[in-house]
Amino acid sequence: MTSWERRGYEVPDGRLVQAEREIYRQFNEVVSIQNKAKTLVKFGKSAELTTGSLQTVWTVGGNETYVSTNIIDSISSSAIADTENIYIEGHTVSGTGTDQKFTFVSQTVNLNGRTRVALPIPLARVSIIYNNNGVSLTGRVVVYENTALTNGIPTDTSKIHIDIPLGLQESFKAATTFSDKDYFILTGGFGSLSLKQSGAADFYVEIREAGKVFRQVAAISATNSSPWTVDLDPAVIIPKNCDIRVRVESSANNVVVFTSFKGYLAKVV
Repeated sequence: MTSWERRGYEVPDGRLVQAEREIYRQFNEVVSIQNKAKTLVKFGKSAELTTGSLQTVWTVGGNETYVSTNIIDSISSSAIADTENIYIEGHTVSGTGTDQKFTFVSQTVNLNGRTRVALPIPLARVSIIYNNNGVSLTGRVVVYENTALTNGIPTDTSKIHIDIPLGLQESFKAATTFSDKDYFILTGGFGSLSLKQSGAADFYVEIREAGKVFRQVAAISATNSSPWTVDLDPAVIIPKNCDIRVRVESSANNVVVFTSFKGYLAKVV
């Protein structure tokens, strides 16, 4: 297919059909939600927030230090007894600047307690990890760049790129990356503050195209008594080779927020 043509099996949602057409008009690429057949619902939970700065909604806290090469190569737990199998999704990268191209990768690896285990495939981005075993984790699990450890956890927290917090079995990181084969059609999201605390928070959806800076494409506010839910029509188009994250600014210290965003991947055909 070298140009847009109507198919006999169009997806039934008019905003998704329109998004496919807009991608062709704006980027001169034909995409198919039908052929990709993959949805995305991404959940995030923040660490305890501090006022005066924008912080990513992820349990590590602060903001991730993004890397430009495949140097995320390690995993370990804070518990000596953890030997569970961990499922990992992320991306490798090739090229630099505006020529960066991301490739989706999934892999599994067995923990060795607090001892570093090398990832079979080193990554530039990691989006989700979870316990792929029949036995619960007893420690905190982290994926990171190879660095010095204290009880299985990097002493330099800027080297950490995702974690499963103590007591949980899956990561909660409201950020991901899209490959050079996939656009993302963002159709909605949700955000709230923990009911255990009072306060307010401003949420920002941010994207970064290859070789560029993060920019805000949506913003909305919530309080502990008033969460937000957004259904986007028209949908927001996220280009291929793009990072996306949700960051938040809170009105009080120690506030914890939850968020999610959802949509459809569209494959370049």
